[in-house]
Amino acid sequence: MNPSAISDPPSIRKLLEKIGLDDREVEVYLALLPLTSARASDIAKASKQSRSHTYLILRSLRDKGLVSEVEKGKVIEFVAEPPNRLMAYLQDREEEMRRLQVMTERVLPQLETLSTTLDGQPRVTFLTGLEGMKRVYRDAMVEEFHGIFNPESMYNVFGDNVFLNIFGKEAHFRGKDLLIDNASSKRYISEIPKHEEYQIRLLPKSVGFTSDTLIYGDTICLFAYDDERTIVRIENKNLANTFRAWHGVMWEVAK
Repeated sequence: MNPSAISDPPSIRKLLEKIGLDDREVEVYLALLPLTSARASDIAKASKQSRSHTYLILRSLRDKGLVSEVEKGKVIEFVAEPPNRLMAYLQDREEEMRRLQVMTERVLPQLETLSTTLDGQPRVTFLTGLEGMKRVYRDAMVEEFHGIFNPESMYNVFGDNVFLNIFGKEAHFRGKDLLIDNASSKRYISEIPKHEEYQIRLLPKSVGFTSDTLIYGDTICLFAYDDERTIVRIENKNLANTFRAWHGVMWEVAK
């Protein structure tokens, strides 16, 4: 079988990356999968990786339980484990994440005593890209939030509904979103799960903007949607309360 026949569908590549393989591991895994067994040099050629890197990648895939080694004479060859091993790998990761969560909860009090706080001074940090956006949304959606949101920017930049990608269709939000009155907002409203605790209103048609604002707890996040997909995160109680007050004024004039 031609290896490219397996590696062509982009959805398979994206899935493997989401499972936890980096881009080079994906290339090597897909190149090895249709082969009975192969030397590292042949796998390097098929996956278009350097030979030295291929050895390291194969060892990483072996540690993940997706590749095995077989000795033929004095030569080590590599074999891809059956694809259903991906499910076991996911289960292993899930179990590891549970253990890490327990360990993290135990040490959080110690870490917080080490953390430097600037009383009264805003703390400003920057995040970028889809991963930065996911981090903000995961932080925000565990409490009540207030948003000023143009779904058109999200769809244009990321090509999809980021909320559904992160939380799925069973998501349960607690907050209020003010949306630009356009076709993308109507699409977003039709896609997003409906709950009494999540309210949406449309701003007047005369109001337009391409960036987004999200307020939760003592934090304000500004989504620039520039080339770097920058998110400016400001942590300050007074500023967050001020933005919430502005949101409340706009909420009253929205529909």
